[in-house]
Amino acid sequence: MRTSIFWLSGLLFITSPAAAEIIHAFDIGDGFNTSTVQIDFGNGNGYLFDVHWNDADTTGWDLLLSIAEESEDVSLDYSVSEWGVFLQGIDVLDDSDWGVGAGWPEVEDYWHYWQRESSADPWEFSMIGSDVRLVSDGSWDGWVFLSAGEPQPVPAPGVLVLFCLGGFLGNRRAR
Repeated sequence: MRTSIFWLSGLLFITSPAAAEIIHAFDIGDGFNTSTVQIDFGNGNGYLFDVHWNDADTTGWDLLLSIAEESEDVSLDYSVSEWGVFLQGIDVLDDSDWGVGAGWPEVEDYWHYWQRESSADPWEFSMIGSDVRLVSDGSWDGWVFLSAGEPQPVPAPGVLVLFCLGGFLGNRRAR
């Protein structure tokens, strides 16, 4: 039985969208509401930020600013104009990407902004700026560099728990 649980959990882990290279997850801020921000760098490394907030007028840009203000591991480079905010660069731990679209259309060397209302919804390329988009409890924002593709899939937490549980039960010896 224990071996079956181990193999079943391993199979679920392998067949899940585990291709994501989520390097680190952060918990930012205080508040009753939580939104997740996913940042995917051009090298394939990704980071997840659960951002807690209260203000009903919170935007996707407010989430990103909260991350940079509250984490010494994150910095942003951006410009503000009459057209809104333009994200140029993000640094998280040892990862850094910067671009303004100078190589476009041959190279997608700028940050692409994605959104979804919950983890169960599909990603949608945002047709509005992050400084205009109002977030809601459970919403997700995604930032992807060097690719017009949606943010990379993140393994479901339940699959990881099953995998760990399977490994623990599979390695225990009967007494």
